[in-house]
Amino acid sequence: MLNMKSTTLLAFLLCLSTYSASSFATGPRVKPSLFLDDTNQLYTVNLPPFINSKTKERGLLLEIINTVLKVENISGTINILPSKNMTKYYFSQENALAIIGHDFNFSKKTQQKSIFIPILSVDEYYYTHASVKQSIPWQGKLTDFKNKVFGTIKGNNITQYKAAGIKIKYGRLPTLLQKMQQGQIDFIKLPQLSFNTALNNFSAKEQQAFIKLEPKASATNLGIVFNKQHAEGNQSAEKFKSGLNKIITNGELAKILQKHLGHNVPLESYLKYKSS
Repeated sequence: MLNMKSTTLLAFLLCLSTYSASSFATGPRVKPSLFLDDTNQLYTVNLPPFINSKTKERGLLLEIINTVLKVENISGTINILPSKNMTKYYFSQENALAIIGHDFNFSKKTQQKSIFIPILSVDEYYYTHASVKQSIPWQGKLTDFKNKVFGTIKGNNITQYKAAGIKIKYGRLPTLLQKMQQGQIDFIKLPQLSFNTALNNFSAKEQQAFIKLEPKASATNLGIVFNKQHAEGNQSAEKFKSGLNKIITNGELAKILQKHLGHNVPLESYLKYKSS
């Protein structure tokens, strides 16, 4: 028979195992902010060099956002997650203050409670591998890729690709690059800076084999989406707009861009959304 000391120890271990299982379960049912006091959570996914969990400033875009949050005294904690679908889940189901990035592919219901604030305009291109270059006559229409395989991450909008008769394969960026080299994927789409960073990080020896297709695929805006249903969502969005304009006007945004991209960065090209 167990003595009192052994029984107490057994009960403690049982409680500990139950707590651990519920606290560290995978999937979107458990928030990354479970052990944080701050209720103003912002979520995003890696997109180097704009969002980068491996650098001190955590990327160009996040340094801009953190600067605006500080200028306007907006309280919030930014969490970089492994999945775009997770970020969208926390926004629509867990009442996050905001999410950060692009191509959010929201449902109509979620769009109605969203306030999108563009921060940087970037051009996106399609990229392919030298082994399939001749079989992709890209002329600017998605139907040029009919029956080809498009690689993308889960959570991006693929409706137009399916409508054009394009096949879809999902994966994280390093996996997509590998599958392109193996002939399993014909093309992907990324901002040029993100693609160059990915090649340097994951496929440096294969750089010459990857090809940027002209003309550009699209222009997209990287930014932040505030949640109208969050208690501070509308107010934070208005304050953020004001703070962003302040750092554009006083030159602080230009300094951040130059810090990350060099001193010859054309600021106007990253603010094209303001003239559209």
